[in-house]
Amino acid sequence: MTTSPHQSPWIAYVVPFDFPEGGAGARRVLGNAQALVAAGYRVTIISAQIDRSGNDARPFAPGISLASTGERDAEHLPRALKRARYIFTGSRTRDWIANAPTPPAAIILYSGYSPYLLQLTGMARKRNIPLIFDAVEWYTASSTAGFLKSPYLWNIEFAMRVLIPRQDGIIAISSYLADYYRRRGLPVAQVPPTLDVAALEPSLESQSPDGRLRLAYCGSASNDLLDMVITALLRLDPGGTRILLDIAGPTAEEVSALPSLRGRDSVPPGLTLHGRVSHEQSVAITRAADFSIFLRQINRVSSAGFPTKFGESLSLGTPVITNLTSDLAKYLQDGVNGLVCASPDADALTIVLEQALALDPARLSAMRRAARTTAETSFDYNIHSEALVRLLAQCNAPGPDRTLMENDIHV
Repeated sequence: MTTSPHQSPWIAYVVPFDFPEGGAGARRVLGNAQALVAAGYRVTIISAQIDRSGNDARPFAPGISLASTGERDAEHLPRALKRARYIFTGSRTRDWIANAPTPPAAIILYSGYSPYLLQLTGMARKRNIPLIFDAVEWYTASSTAGFLKSPYLWNIEFAMRVLIPRQDGIIAISSYLADYYRRRGLPVAQVPPTLDVAALEPSLESQSPDGRLRLAYCGSASNDLLDMVITALLRLDPGGTRILLDIAGPTAEEVSALPSLRGRDSVPPGLTLHGRVSHEQSVAITRAADFSIFLRQINRVSSAGFPTKFGESLSLGTPVITNLTSDLAKYLQDGVNGLVCASPDADALTIVLEQALALDPARLSAMRRAARTTAETSFDYNIHSEALVRLLAQCNAPGPDRTLMENDIHV
């Protein structure tokens, strides 16, 4: 790692997963890192993955470098040993930051919860480095019994209620989390999932080759109530002559096990199962659709989080069909850049799908253009640079040198 007196301050962005292969979390971190670079900081993303090339920081993107600490070295161990190792996760990251030639202007921790916080907090206090938590979720069990049986959920509750309120600041993905930590007296920057919107090529014209309404679902079947989507689809168009649903993420076995398809000998003609796909493939599937679609229950999990797929779909020019959770009501305009489902159930979705089927190509194209405009004005990382700068200033972090913003230097 190299540095010089003429370099702008650097931010240590800590992630407890592989980067950049860490799914929606990795895309969140990259967007925020790009926003910090746009503001004049340099960023080193410190991931937990094992990298045989060593743990020195290496260039990743303009202004962004990547280091790997190998924290995730217990994946192959039995459960008891894996849990024991988990308690000490974050120690290598702590040492990596402590041994840096110059201290970071701030440490931002994405997830990681109690183990990382316990490792990083003391070192940060001792060295007078602001420690900021990037809060993107608040998982909970569906019952008290489920919570009592899950050490992982104990860890989250302890972190969210006890450890995180002791930190210097919060980046909150939703108003739910922003309001909670503001009430606890912390400085907060509310930043939804950010993207390099300009780098995502949209499709702005209706493009159904066979006249069917084309829907895209990319994600986790359990989180997004995929079964409800399929139920409504089969109720409205059992022969698949009017609607095609592309499903990416769940395996064919996982989709076939859903209640709406259980007992069937074959996949209904209106469904195309892509299985596990790369992010590039999911982007292509979403771009080719008339709408992306997902439903979520309204609970603490969906209120605290924010679906990354929403902003990404709009960036691709693809309107979204969903019900209103988290802060989606601020961005989703019914009939303009998507369609709002009144509730997360098959009855309500059937009504919305009938509305979608009645839209002509001109209206669909207008919605695609509106979707892209919403992404450009709400989810591009440049929009949120100043909010992050203000938060860092509130946390007494050194400010960026904007005269060096164009320099491609790496920590």
